[in-house]
Amino acid sequence: MSEKSKKDSNELLNILMIIIGALFVLMGIMNLLAWAGISVGFDLNNAAIQEALTVLGPSGIVSIVLGFWCLVSGIGMFREEEYAMGMGLVVLSVMAVQTLSVMLSWGGIEWWTNWINYILIIAFIIGVLGFFWLIFTYKRYD
Repeated sequence: MSEKSKKDSNELLNILMIIIGALFVLMGIMNLLAWAGISVGFDLNNAAIQEALTVLGPSGIVSIVLGFWCLVSGIGMFREEEYAMGMGLVVLSVMAVQTLSVMLSWGGIEWWTNWINYILIIAFIIGVLGFFWLIFTYKRYD
């Protein structure tokens, strides 16, 4: 049989990349709106809100760009596109490093008391595990 076998992507990783990408875009937009002084429907002086605005990146623009490419990569990986694997490696590694840098700054604070910090932990885990998953399964994108 000369028929090529159908490729099978990891749907869980693809869906997680799309969800995390959407969260990065949302947080980036909120960060930009807060920087511009535009009210987003809640008290921007609240410490928890201020932390939420910067939790996924040092600037809104970087978070939006990273989230956008994470979305594009996650969608492309459903189709087993070659470009999606390379983009996924870059996006996941940047996500892991960016969230790790924020987590390292926690120091002696009680990080577990703020639910926002769990988004960082999840993004870090998805970044690291997703990166290694793509490395170990790269043959499917040939």
